Amino acid sequence: MYQPNESRRSDIHQNVGAFNAINRGVYLADNLDFLRSLNDECIDLICIDPPFAKNDTFDGDKLKPPLTEAEKANETRLLQHWGINNAREANSAGLQWPEDLTTNGGYKDIWSWEGDVHEEWLNELQHNYEGIAKLIDTTRYVQGDSTAAYICYMAIRLIEIHRILKPTGSLYLHCDHTANAYLRQLLDGIFGQRNFRNEIIWRRSPGRSGGRTWGNTHDTILYYTKSDIFVWNDTLIPTTNTKPTSVPLTASGTSRGESGQTWNGYNPTQIGRHWGVPRTGRFADWIEENIFEGFKNVESVHKRLDILNQAGLIRWSQGGTPSIIRPQEADLWTDIKLLSPTSSERTGYPTQKPHVLAERIIKASTNPNDIVLDCFAGCAYTAIAAEKSQRQWVACDLNLRAWTVLKRQFNKKNLVLLRCNDDTTGQQVIGTEPIVTIHGPDELPERSTPRSEHEPNVFQPPERKFKVPASIIPENEMLRLLLELSGYMAWCCGFANRKSDGTIIKTTRNFHLDHVDPKSRYGSNQITNRAPLCPYHNIRKGNKRIHLSDYRDEIAHAGEMMVQQTNELIDLAYAYEKALNIYSRAANAKNPIGN
Repeated sequence: MYQPNESRRSDIHQNVGAFNAINRGVYLADNLDFLRSLNDECIDLICIDPPFAKNDTFDGDKLKPPLTEAEKANETRLLQHWGINNAREANSAGLQWPEDLTTNGGYKDIWSWEGDVHEEWLNELQHNYEGIAKLIDTTRYVQGDSTAAYICYMAIRLIEIHRILKPTGSLYLHCDHTANAYLRQLLDGIFGQRNFRNEIIWRRSPGRSGGRTWGNTHDTILYYTKSDIFVWNDTLIPTTNTKPTSVPLTASGTSRGESGQTWNGYNPTQIGRHWGVPRTGRFADWIEENIFEGFKNVESVHKRLDILNQAGLIRWSQGGTPSIIRPQEADLWTDIKLLSPTSSERTGYPTQKPHVLAERIIKASTNPNDIVLDCFAGCAYTAIAAEKSQRQWVACDLNLRAWTVLKRQFNKKNLVLLRCNDDTTGQQVIGTEPIVTIHGPDELPERSTPRSEHEPNVFQPPERKFKVPASIIPENEMLRLLLELSGYMAWCCGFANRKSDGTIIKTTRNFHLDHVDPKSRYGSNQITNRAPLCPYHNIRKGNKRIHLSDYRDEIAHAGEMMVQQTNELIDLAYAYEKALNIYSRAANAKNPIGN
């Protein structure tokens, strides 16, 4: 780990937020909602394998073994416990509905500007991250709406990821050639180019022959840190290349002791050298951990040579000169292969990654008991690796099937066994028994660090000229005030967060703040022109140039109202009058008469 002076370290840590999620907690929710619920600077490492913008759908319809009736019943029970009974209600809660609650558990990697980009995201980027907003506009112009929508989706989440990382924290983002270049620019804009550490190449499969072009055999892992003071534990990687890295096994100068005597028919003193077998340092540590426990305590030079030779780490040249085959210390990882179809780790997901890939990352960039987060946790590979590496961890995914898969993975005989608790969510330890808990979309952590209208960016771009000022009321407060006017029901269709008994939960979660009259028709950002919508209809609305009253008619015509009659929704004229009063009070408080 890089060691700063102590005064600088104390300055960095004094404002770090407390970890406010549950250790070994699995949160089933839109990961943006989950990330926004976490405190500032409370996570040590974020290791994610998000969608790759492949313009495809990846199904988990071949789970190994197939879902049991008990697993299906458990998924149904959990959804009902959260007040979710169909795909429509799941979508509004920010969850992906497992089709028919039978075998579908994959994810969509097809992106649409109209369907996937929220107006609130664009507002935040335009107000606070002008450079990123321009990058998205350029991507839309050069590459098209689909890639731009994906980059916008990732941008708004990576901004939150940057916020919740500790100053000593790291991000590893798994991607491939499809969007690598765009993600790299995006991360440079959020984390700062100076905090880019490496682009790791993971060779996941061998090359092929007979194709019409070069085979795609590797993925990329983009590695960034929050600052220039970050956790780093030296990690050596076994060499498995056909031309391994090797260094001389002898050192200059002769010796009269054992290091100068003949071993295996070779005497180094003949060329003025002696045996240079390491007992300290990173290579000796690696031998101790991976090859021979107690290696560093072996006094005999020849005995250490025997150990290296038996492990296949000594190479002889055609001229009979020995050298040591050393592990790599590089950004090219060739020793971790993609899981075979018969691997015991296999879940049935075609994009699953091996646990050892995440273990290498976790051991390099965290210390024991540090906190690891995966907010694209469908295959549970980061959570498994964190548990095996004795780290705290938390996971989030929007598909309920991720919980079923995680329970299976934690209960395979070759992994650490943890009891996964379906019922309680507020307690991660019973006595001394560690358990994994499940949390629904209305059971997100309570954030205690302050929010602002737009979360600050430490790499703030220059302010635009003639910039239109934001509303005097922060958007999160605006959303709460408007929901109070409607009894915490969405203004588009009457959706509300409800308990299993039908009682409305007074929360702003699972609501999006949109415009009554769209900005494209010169609608303002003030509270008088804002409305809380459910996620389903806000996403479907996209960037339509349509007034909310007209959009309500579309929803009613489609039979998607959550109330019996449209007149049960809040009256927009009444809402405008009340919002105008709220705005007037806020304006007077900010600029009292006489000042």
